[in-house]
Amino acid sequence: MRDDDLTFVELVQRELRTVRWPEPAEIRARGRRRSRLTALAAAVSVLAVAAGSAVAVAAHSPTTPTLAAVGGASAERAGVPQEALLAEADLPVLADLELGESGAREPVEIDKLLVTCAREQGEPVDPVVSRHSRSRSLLRNLAAGQSNTAPMPLLTQDLYRVEPGGADRVFTDLDRYVTSCSTWRQTTPVLRDGQAGQVSIVYGWQVAARDFAGDRAVLLRHTEQAAEPDEPLIQPTSGETVRVVVQVGDLITVFGPLNGPVSHTSGELPLFTDGELRGLARTAAERMCAAANPPC
Repeated sequence: MRDDDLTFVELVQRELRTVRWPEPAEIRARGRRRSRLTALAAAVSVLAVAAGSAVAVAAHSPTTPTLAAVGGASAERAGVPQEALLAEADLPVLADLELGESGAREPVEIDKLLVTCAREQGEPVDPVVSRHSRSRSLLRNLAAGQSNTAPMPLLTQDLYRVEPGGADRVFTDLDRYVTSCSTWRQTTPVLRDGQAGQVSIVYGWQVAARDFAGDRAVLLRHTEQAAEPDEPLIQPTSGETVRVVVQVGDLITVFGPLNGPVSHTSGELPLFTDGELRGLARTAAERMCAAANPPC
């Protein structure tokens, strides 16, 4: 049959049968490449515009002080640089692996369970949303070269840049939540020896220390224990966790041991003492100073 004897629809159908459709994996790979190329192109464009602007200013500016004034007008810091975070060498224990990511418009999180308790106690909950954020987890390789041995998590840190007034809200809300949740009892279903049952767990939060670093600082202690002293705690728990919150300017950091101290459940020493955590808070505040608005 000649092409001029075919209808338009038949021609389209015949052409479609000859098309090679990419596999899903190929489509995803193209998408990733396109995203990277788009981001690279955008970055190059920004650099080109910035370079062009600098040349234009230089061409029309008779003196160097004018350039300094232009730079000073946009001195407010944005984003969250990696250098503002704690590093492996800062820890009092060996760390040789780090994982991290950055984000924007993320809520400032200190303790999700505390927020759940506060909400159930009738407290209004409206998390502060950050402008920018960056997270880092520090770990230790337990057995180098062995793929079946997972690294030991040591410390996690979140660093947020907030809008004016955001830091005040974070600390005000934290105090309000802790006041409402000094003791919170919850009953949880469990399975013991093949029999379904329930266990009551008492949660508690206390501010153990204040104002030991930066503009403001809080050491928040969270405890868990069985409601009955002789009742074993069925669900896996560390017994106690600690979070440190530090503010410097428009930056707020939240950090603490990934697994929490285990001294209350197994007799072992905590991963970090309160004194070591306060020392890390001071180190964190020094790092944040260089990136904060206003600078220290």
